[in-house]
Amino acid sequence: MKKHLLIALVLGLSTTICHSQVKISVQGGTGLTGITKNENYNANFGYRFGVGVEFPIDKTWSMQTGLQFLNRSYSVDEAVTALGTNEEGKQIYMALGIDSKINGIYLQVPIKVAAYLPLNNNCGLQFSGGPYIAYGIGGKSKVNWVLATKERLDDDDFITPSEGNGATLVNGEATHKTFDKNDGLKRLDIGLSLGVDFKYKSFFAGIGAEYGFLPIDKEFPKDLFKYSIQENQTLVSPHNTGIEFHVGFCFSVGKR
Repeated sequence: MKKHLLIALVLGLSTTICHSQVKISVQGGTGLTGITKNENYNANFGYRFGVGVEFPIDKTWSMQTGLQFLNRSYSVDEAVTALGTNEEGKQIYMALGIDSKINGIYLQVPIKVAAYLPLNNNCGLQFSGGPYIAYGIGGKSKVNWVLATKERLDDDDFITPSEGNGATLVNGEATHKTFDKNDGLKRLDIGLSLGVDFKYKSFFAGIGAEYGFLPIDKEFPKDLFKYSIQENQTLVSPHNTGIEFHVGFCFSVGKR
């Protein structure tokens, strides 16, 4: 009985969708993207654009999916000072400056349920929510660092590692593919997406928020500076997070 009821429900839903006007949309936007659990990386603006497909169930409810091309980015550009000891056991002052940016390009498929609240005959609000599946396809990441050491702290400009203040400098830089098999982030990301759109005839503008359930890396420093000078070796598993703003245009295909 339950099996027959489930089959009838699926067939009924399929029939409703097939006889509805499917809506195709194109959209683009930008937003802030960041990661959780890390104390140094700041959110950066990223971009996104894509196409969407909406299957109306009735006048209020619909199912949404599509394909999006998006960029997630976060970076750190700052310096810190610390008190330590050298190989001879003498007390020294250290200034560590790090300029790092992680940039990833993803293909993303959202699967959302949406509810439309009309305000008048021409416009209304649409609330949506559901999971998304994203896969990293490209991007480059870089890190530049400078370590300055000095026995005496008598210059204010020592806070920023540089030459000319009597400090000993050691620096380095590295660039690699964001999703490199050895040193890169994990490609697969599955998470939750929520949003609200204001719709006027065929045009819409909205805001959305996303949170990834899968960690981008299982061995990511909680504090990049303390990790670099071996004061805190705590590793975390951060997740993608972000908020985005978009505008778009939709049109209907098919017959009622």
